[in-house]
Amino acid sequence: MQIVVGKEALARGLARVQGVLNRKATMPVLSNALLEARPEGGLRIAATDLDITFDGVMPARVERPGRVTVDGKRLYEIARTLPGDEVSITVDDDARVVLRCKTAEFVLLGIPADGYPNLPSAAGQALTPVDGLALKALIERTQFSVSIEESRPNLNGVFFHSLGGGRVRMVSTDGHRLSQSERDLSRADRALDARDGVIIPRKGVAEVKRLLDEVGPEVELGFLSNNLVLKAGELVLFVRLIDAAFPDYTQVIPRSTERKVVLERGPLLAAIKRISILASERTHGMRLELTRPKLTLVSDNPDLGKAREEIEIEGYEGGDLAIAFNSKYVIEILTVLSADKVVLQLNEALSPGLIREFGNDDDLFVVMPMRL
Repeated sequence: MQIVVGKEALARGLARVQGVLNRKATMPVLSNALLEARPEGGLRIAATDLDITFDGVMPARVERPGRVTVDGKRLYEIARTLPGDEVSITVDDDARVVLRCKTAEFVLLGIPADGYPNLPSAAGQALTPVDGLALKALIERTQFSVSIEESRPNLNGVFFHSLGGGRVRMVSTDGHRLSQSERDLSRADRALDARDGVIIPRKGVAEVKRLLDEVGPEVELGFLSNNLVLKAGELVLFVRLIDAAFPDYTQVIPRSTERKVVLERGPLLAAIKRISILASERTHGMRLELTRPKLTLVSDNPDLGKAREEIEIEGYEGGDLAIAFNSKYVIEILTVLSADKVVLQLNEALSPGLIREFGNDDDLFVVMPMRL
């Protein structure tokens, strides 16, 4: 195999697979990237951890076709620091990979590509054009509340439900808070068909967002076997879905609320961040005391001290109430929102709280109360 490729393109292609490479796998080859100089032209760079697969092709001058696998992390570190603009890559019969760029030469010991796992393919599959920016917004508003407890695999991802007509809902929960977001992903004259919900694993969601950050709105989406497929030009990402049933999340969303308060998001976020400095490092608990015309935030830590701050309420419906929440959860919700005002909807002290952007019915966030 012999090929000449631009240094920046090579580094960019290798950067894409860094999140997929599995450096702790029992199969050493999974820490390698697959390089393929294609007979029809172009350099293919692919990687898989058997759950997530990234496959991409970049322009390159192919002088001799071939395939090899090589340590993806080391190759990336080398590629991004090479001194010239073009890189010559040569692979001999012993899978030794030689990189030459200007005055630098590196030799890496590769592994023949015959031992690499078979990769999924989207060739011939009908994918649906979708709005990548809308999909990215869905991820940003749900990704943070995915559970990290491995004992609950059905919560270790984001629930993706195509409602039909291009409308998609994504939901995540860790049992203490819940995020739900809806967007219209339609692009061109086609829309995603309605289908039962699937669970995209946490790591897969992160890789989808990483690709969307790079490529923007022009993407295609579909499902192949038990994989979500996202395609942008010559770049394809496959994510194996979690084979489990997502819980009935609608049961924890309050259907009606007795108390409703409108607040400026920025000042509220800043006040909670200040109050949380003295909150318990274990529970992050804070108390909200609603008494017209103000909201009082309180954190009381026997080991550190006490903090209290008052916020003027713009609009309030309902009687007085004292309720406690995990300040970290509320901060994360307010941080991903962008509206100037938010609506806090509450019932009783031990009932879930609901947070929305003012005038936005597409997104909602539920936080379970605490006992302080």
